[in-house]
Amino acid sequence: MGVAPLQLLLILELFQPRVNAVNTALKPLLRDAALPVDRRLRTIAQGLLDVHGRIAAAYRKVMHEADGKRLQTLHRNPTSLCALALGNLLQQMEVALLVSAAAPPDMWRHAQAVYHWTMAAVPHDSTLPEGANTVLRQFQTMLALAAAQPESFTPAEINFLLTYLREHASQVELADALPTTGSKKTWYWVNEERDYAPCAVVRRSPPEAARNVCFSCHELGRSALEHVELLEAGEAPQALGVDERAADPALRQALHRAASRWILPPKRHTTRRGSTSRVQVCTDLPALWRYQRGAAPPVANVLGVTATNWMMLNESPGGLAIMHVSGDIHGITAGSALAVQPTADQPWGLYLVRWARSDNPEHLELGLELVAPAAEAVRLVRHGSRDGMAAEDVTIEAFRLPPLAATQRGEALLATPGIHRSGTFTLVSENAERIQLTDCTPGTLLLQTASVELFEFTRDFSPAGL
Repeated sequence: MGVAPLQLLLILELFQPRVNAVNTALKPLLRDAALPVDRRLRTIAQGLLDVHGRIAAAYRKVMHEADGKRLQTLHRNPTSLCALALGNLLQQMEVALLVSAAAPPDMWRHAQAVYHWTMAAVPHDSTLPEGANTVLRQFQTMLALAAAQPESFTPAEINFLLTYLREHASQVELADALPTTGSKKTWYWVNEERDYAPCAVVRRSPPEAARNVCFSCHELGRSALEHVELLEAGEAPQALGVDERAADPALRQALHRAASRWILPPKRHTTRRGSTSRVQVCTDLPALWRYQRGAAPPVANVLGVTATNWMMLNESPGGLAIMHVSGDIHGITAGSALAVQPTADQPWGLYLVRWARSDNPEHLELGLELVAPAAEAVRLVRHGSRDGMAAEDVTIEAFRLPPLAATQRGEALLATPGIHRSGTFTLVSENAERIQLTDCTPGTLLLQTASVELFEFTRDFSPAGL
């Protein structure tokens, strides 16, 4: 015997605050976690994913089966129930992203169903009631977050982007079909019959004669870029109506990356080839740096194994996808750098973690972007400081990357964040036979994440720089 809709609603209203309390306690732990996520933490997160999905389904059941007049006697209305249902799906999406899990089954299908049901229940010529307006904003937030390619962000960056979108996602343009005039390359689509995340039109056109939701994040992206430019110019986050964490350069860079994808959805330009080759991966770049300087190979240190076995899933000229096979791993996040060695007689190449996927505590897949097929371990002696640090010279470990013709990149350095903006430095390159010191000036900042920054530099061979 099933539970009557109104009784189910009362149960949900008692249960929802408890789930919210678990969310409040768990998410700070997930925001600070690296991959692979601790087994106990991952188990709790998976349970929370399931609970949010079940609660959303229960609210949908009440929406469809409850008598409208009896709902009014409880001071409830169908659109407010829609907002609660979609709110749980948004929470489900966030938790999945924080642990790098795939979207839960039916999440996108149910989110679209709630959105369509809400819009159909509101007359087109009327102002949206509070519940329907909340549904619209939640759905726009989910769409914009998906369009930003969230698997390429750290948990802390995902949380920051969600906070930003809760205030600015109303700029996402929604339509039942693609525009008949003007450019369509900024548009995405999602289909209710397919339980898939939104797809960019530049990658695949939406199916015809189907119930699609088409959307563009172009205006949202333009607004976000304006915010980034003003923040870089010294404007206070509060004056712009954005989260105070936007003062963090790494989070500003995260917003910049998201905005770039909102303005112009990326399109794959190279073909990927399937592979089952085995490769060695070193996630401990300081160990690799010491190895290149003549220390022990990056096999083990006091923290555990740092070179592990992985299987290559596919490869292209610009990178590869790999799956963990054996060996202890720790400290991996989107945006971090690691080294890959295809065979023992080849050099260690440097890669950037572009995305991560983990379906369970034993499973981890990474998408890697090639930074350099080989690199030299060097030291940088920073000349004083521009940001309030000590005035004496500071020595930094880094990797010098040779020019990369494929991307027209000049000589560059991969280092910890903050080196680029600190000004001139001395590059120290040494081996058993010689040591070379060259004064250098930072050039174009090519990439900055919470873990690393990549920038070009120029050598100063003038007499004053010798």
